[in-house]
Amino acid sequence: MKNLVITLLVIAAIVIGILTFISGLIDLILGVVGIAIMAILVFILWGAWKIKSED
Repeated sequence: MKNLVITLLVIAAIVIGILTFISGLIDLILGVVGIAIMAILVFILWGAWKIKSED
């Protein structure tokens, strides 16, 4: 009985660890995508301003 409880706790800990890792990975991916979108927008705005300022 004691071994069964320990096994269940270990399995639960592994599952929680994997879920935490996946949620962290999703947050990281969303953060990188957000930064990339911001960088592209800044580049577009800078390009548009540069073209306007040359006229």
